[in-house]
Amino acid sequence: MRLELSFDLRKSQIPTDNKKIWLSFLKHALSQAGDGRFYDNFFSGTPSKDYTFSIVLPTPRFQGETVFLEKNSLKMLFSADDRKRTGLIFFQAFILQKNREFPLPDGNAMTLKKIVQLPERLITQNKAVFKTVVGGGLVIRRHDQEKNKDRFFSFEDEEFYEQMREVLGYQAKEAGFYEQDGRDVKFTPIKCKKVLVKQYHICVDVTCGIFELEGKPELLQYFYQAGLGSKHSMGYGMLDLISE
Repeated sequence: MRLELSFDLRKSQIPTDNKKIWLSFLKHALSQAGDGRFYDNFFSGTPSKDYTFSIVLPTPRFQGETVFLEKNSLKMLFSADDRKRTGLIFFQAFILQKNREFPLPDGNAMTLKKIVQLPERLITQNKAVFKTVVGGGLVIRRHDQEKNKDRFFSFEDEEFYEQMREVLGYQAKEAGFYEQDGRDVKFTPIKCKKVLVKQYHICVDVTCGIFELEGKPELLQYFYQAGLGSKHSMGYGMLDLISE
């Protein structure tokens, strides 16, 4: 399921480092829906999440720690794999948040005004061309448990492809597919660029643009719906299907 959520803002600005806003909104929405019974499925411990999202800002102007917007509005694009009814669960949670003000930093607030279900395509071939959705991008991360540090790779890095095999293998396994099928997915950049994104006071290397994925159609479909790569449930990895 793919959704477009339209918000009105009290002020036409948000913090540059704004990922925690959207995670707070998702947590709040689930805690209010169905007496909160779905909350632990997604936010208790470290469960693998089968959704992704991206934030679309109207003509953003970045100035220091603040993003100034052309309008008092913004949009969230949300996508989920529906094998566990994730899309439906969030859709119902979002409906309950319509016309309710959600507080933001610096005296700002946003109000969900409109929810639209977007069309979704079915992947039937073992090759497909994708484009990262505006506002997001592909993140590939290596976590050092001993030092508790992360390293991020863009498509320009030599280690990107090997680390991507690890990440997609793990993501496939957690989603119920064969780990090797995830590791065997082939990534071919077509028109990509490296972007630095600020998240929780650190800079994250992100790959944005157009690329081809080759792998089993059902796995490509999952990545298309749930997001691709590391941190896909934190506003990265959302894809548009261009062709197959």
